[in-house]
Amino acid sequence: MSDEKNAPDIDPEDIKAAEKAAGIETVPDDEELPPETAPDDQTPDDMIVELEAQLAEAKADRLRAVAEAENTRKRAEREIANVRKYAAEPLARDFLQVSEFIRMALQSVTEEQADADPLLKNLRVGVAMTEKTLLDAFERNHVKQITAAPGDTYDHNAHEAISRVDAPEGIKPGQIVQMIGAGYRLHDRLIKPATVVVAQEPQSAEDAGAGEGTDESTA
Repeated sequence: MSDEKNAPDIDPEDIKAAEKAAGIETVPDDEELPPETAPDDQTPDDMIVELEAQLAEAKADRLRAVAEAENTRKRAEREIANVRKYAAEPLARDFLQVSEFIRMALQSVTEEQADADPLLKNLRVGVAMTEKTLLDAFERNHVKQITAAPGDTYDHNAHEAISRVDAPEGIKPGQIVQMIGAGYRLHDRLIKPATVVVAQEPQSAEDAGAGEGTDESTA
């Protein structure tokens, strides 16, 4: 007890001065420490909005991926269907020339000539039966023949004009005068157009002469 009474009084100002000299920062007794803050300043409502936006974006990405996969599947199905649909095209093209030769053989002998010669008539009948058998085989494989008669309107989607002549009597310009070779379609695909001669506006003698004169002067 006597030691405590004899201990010297320590001035608080001396303590502060010593702490300051030692680099120790003191906080006033009447000053409160600032409250600790969160790592970010987002409120719970802000976090909910952000999460909802992320969820909506993820759903949209999933829908786009599903749609793209569905489109890819449909494209693949269409390509496979087209391959199957037109698989007979190479074979059909090979037989088209055979069909043309048969048609040319039939056209080379008229019915009057065949009637005058029994042997020739039997030969013509046999060739006609061969043509019918070939065309029936075409039909079973969805290969359809395209024909054109005089007076039919020229159609660039089915015909190929290999020549143009002045329109004869009964035929208008733009109409077919003669079919040279039949055409063929495989389903809706044109694999060979029908070759035809097409009528045009008749040229007058003056126009024809002028054209010849121009050619001679050019030469």
